[in-house]
Amino acid sequence: MAASAVGTVFGDPAPAMAGGGSLYGGPPPGSGTVYNGPAPGSAAAATMARPRTFAAPQGTLSIGDVLGKTFSIFFSNLLPFVLLTAVILAPLYILRGYVAAMPAGAATPVAVISALVLLLSAVLCPYIATGAITYGVFQQLRGKDTTIGDCLGRGLSAVLPVLGLAIVQTFLVALGLVACLIPGILLALRWAVAVPAMVAERTGISDSLSRSTFLTEGSRGEVFGVLFVLGALQLGAGFAVTLVALKNPTLSLILSGVQSLFTVGLSATGSAVLYYRLRSLRESIDVDQIASAFD
Repeated sequence: MAASAVGTVFGDPAPAMAGGGSLYGGPPPGSGTVYNGPAPGSAAAATMARPRTFAAPQGTLSIGDVLGKTFSIFFSNLLPFVLLTAVILAPLYILRGYVAAMPAGAATPVAVISALVLLLSAVLCPYIATGAITYGVFQQLRGKDTTIGDCLGRGLSAVLPVLGLAIVQTFLVALGLVACLIPGILLALRWAVAVPAMVAERTGISDSLSRSTFLTEGSRGEVFGVLFVLGALQLGAGFAVTLVALKNPTLSLILSGVQSLFTVGLSATGSAVLYYRLRSLRESIDVDQIASAFD
């Protein structure tokens, strides 16, 4: 794609664009951007005219379509995705075992700090897993194979930005939930694909949240439907583990770890698929163009 015409797919428009224009706003007449249509006859127009792979239906986001593709990709890559999730969640498992081994009812500073770190890890680790799995999902959408090492390398290369995004996003959503519940839910829907956006487009925290807000606008009811189904599966699995815990706490700890491997991996896959479907819908862009950031 010619930089002098439209800039890069995921970066800022090229300085040569007279009159300004922005990544998300309207460009000056005759220039165009990747997100608002390239100029006729430009290199960008030729690129976007290529046949699309797994092109999402234009018009509305389909909950069934997103969930179907999510389950298809996850279970066809069950072993690598589960192993990848296990590597990401390993610190969480170690902390969980350490806290479980402490005497019951202990309220020492070490016990309190350990419990807080465990809680923080339980919240943040799924974000990192999403960042790592995003690469694998796009490779599958392109019809290409990938390895655990590739996914882990891509995920770890963005671990600090993703961690920063996770902290900011979790704090603001939690603040909204505490304030009046509804604002927190709305923020969670707005920022549902912030992590895949950061990994795929290499944006900062603020830009990733803005991109997710832009992509989910007009489709947040469907986004809620996807998150509701995935969340219900996670709650159902957690409830089953809780019932086991009443009879066998040790077995419950093992089952809880296995359950998180599947539910976190499935949710991470769903987030990446949802991001792709939203970009296809809002920007008429194909998976090869999105995944070109990884090449």
